[in-house]
Amino acid sequence: MRIIWTKVGLLCFISIFLLVVLPFSCRKERLAEPKIDRASENGIEIIKNHLFPYPVKSEPTDFRLDEELTINFGSPVIGELGIANATSFEVDSDGSIYFFYTNKEGNLIFKFDPQGRYVKSFGLKGQGPGEIQYIVLTGIDSRDNLIISDNGTRKILVFTKDGGLVKETRYPMAVGLIYPLENGNYFGLWNKHPARLPKSMYSWAFSLYDPEFKEIELLDTQDVYNFNTQGTRGVISRPFFKIKIGKGNVYIMSEERGYEILKYNWEGRLVQKIRKEFEPVEVSREVIAERTKRYERMGEKVWFPKYWLPLSDFFLDENGRIFAKTFEKGSNPGEYWYDIFDAGGVFIRRKTLNILNSGDVSACAKMRRNRLYCFQESEGGFNVFKVFRIVWE
Repeated sequence: MRIIWTKVGLLCFISIFLLVVLPFSCRKERLAEPKIDRASENGIEIIKNHLFPYPVKSEPTDFRLDEELTINFGSPVIGELGIANATSFEVDSDGSIYFFYTNKEGNLIFKFDPQGRYVKSFGLKGQGPGEIQYIVLTGIDSRDNLIISDNGTRKILVFTKDGGLVKETRYPMAVGLIYPLENGNYFGLWNKHPARLPKSMYSWAFSLYDPEFKEIELLDTQDVYNFNTQGTRGVISRPFFKIKIGKGNVYIMSEERGYEILKYNWEGRLVQKIRKEFEPVEVSREVIAERTKRYERMGEKVWFPKYWLPLSDFFLDENGRIFAKTFEKGSNPGEYWYDIFDAGGVFIRRKTLNILNSGDVSACAKMRRNRLYCFQESEGGFNVFKVFRIVWE
């Protein structure tokens, strides 16, 4: 009996050890990631981040959000303006907010002050001078001018923060969007039909243009699959190709590259490739069932991949940090996990954020003035617009 008791005691001790010590050990391994893999290839820095964030001692890597403002898009004011379904916006240096809504007649730009009060509207819908037909891309320059890229009339309009037209520039080529840089050049996204693809297929091409709209350099491409043969992809129906413009740099993500962010400067030179390992997220049976019914009602063929793409969207803050949205849901309604990279491309934090998605691949959010500006879903069916002060810790 004594020998049996000793074995039982030993087994109990080992069990307790495994339950108490190993989880702590695994936790240390999660925090102590391997050294960041860095390499240089033809003058381009390549960073390969691993699954878990890296500790960075030189700057804070976590933050909290302190709510400052809510605009209810189900309110009578928003209803009278006819912009209850708007999800696109910009923010100037004073904190004034400009909402855009193309699917209406009359003005398409709506200005609110930093306290969330409606100020005025401008940007009349139309094809004449100073008028807008279809907004595809917006921005704010260093002078607080509002930039509108309109592919309906193939022109770029620049307005003051009070709605005055500064200038209007028409561009000669048929492109999906074009955006002016403050050095005089332009970035443009256009469709091309390369010889290696069937006529029913095409590619998106992203290029740098000079002030006369002559192509300087082709920066990146993304093939589009054959809709006629395969039908519509049930999730992310259009190939993922995202472009974001920051101060001095342009960032590109595409589904062909997987989890990779290309960073170009405004002269069109590729300066960095930011990569990260990831765990794939399966497309759920509920999503497949719901969307199959939807496409069947429209009489369309549909197919589904096993996994979502690594990324859904991303946005930048004014310090060059990247907030990359994944398809991994958080524990609370409306939340998704975001991978956060510092200005050097190092993965520093994973965090859940509650931000409205417009479709599968558009997070309705911007970082300005050390604040998060975003839309969220509300229980009443109308969206709400939120402003949070970011407190880095």
